[in-house]
Amino acid sequence: MLKRDMDAVENAVAYDYSNGFVEGTNSRLKMIKRTMYGRCRKQLLEAKLRYVGYYRNG
Repeated sequence: MLKRDMDAVENAVAYDYSNGFVEGTNSRLKMIKRTMYGRCRKQLLEAKLRYVGYYRNG
């Protein structure tokens, strides 16, 4: 299994870049979508996402 993913392992060791920020953002958005499933329409979901983003950043 490790031999098959050798390129990915080498890149992880060689570079300081990480996709942790993107994965965290995706997880947060998915959690919000799960909690609001069946409770709202698109406009309310969009407003909630904007509010949470504003609250976290501002």
